[in-house]
Amino acid sequence: MGYSQRQNSDLRPDFLDRFRYPLHFLMLACFGVLLIAMTRLHFAMNVSVCFALYGALHASALVIALRDHHSIGRNCIFIAAAAGLSAMTLHVGIATAHWLGPRGGNVALYTALGLSAVTGAATYGVLIRACGIYELTVRALAVICLSCMLAAYAAMVTLAHFRFLGQWWLAVLWWYAFSGCLWYLDNYGLFGDRTCSGRTPRPRI
Repeated sequence: MGYSQRQNSDLRPDFLDRFRYPLHFLMLACFGVLLIAMTRLHFAMNVSVCFALYGALHASALVIALRDHHSIGRNCIFIAAAAGLSAMTLHVGIATAHWLGPRGGNVALYTALGLSAVTGAATYGVLIRACGIYELTVRALAVICLSCMLAAYAAMVTLAHFRFLGQWWLAVLWWYAFSGCLWYLDNYGLFGDRTCSGRTPRPRI
């Protein structure tokens, strides 16, 4: 039994386990508690600043959990870029809602929310790939975008029934949708036999 487990571990490809996932999800939980505390303490912050903070916190959780060591400057650039992209997605949603007009009702609201969630996931995934953190394929990005959109819709539905939840709830569900997909794709691939980078696993030598 022990030999079998070690053999399975040795057969894991070198490009898997880019992140310490337990640490990453622990950091997300801590950051979620921080957002709740900030909401309860009524910290006055611009909505754009809030969304930038959401992006920076998730990027920080990724950087902290990285197994490979990147330079501090590179990590700071990645976190800053993630913050900017997160703020940008807010304005994408606002612009979409204005374009659809007030007569769109719930359809306009959910369209704007879905487009914002997908835009955020897609641009963030491209940033992760561009920074050399993780090589995501187009198909993997599509799965992540769909999951983030569904998470945003789930957050909106729950917010409609539970008023005490703040906008942090939307951010937290989006975080876990993105990272949950990343963990699944990292460990099982799109079809259970390939990694999200599109390469077939090879044994370590």
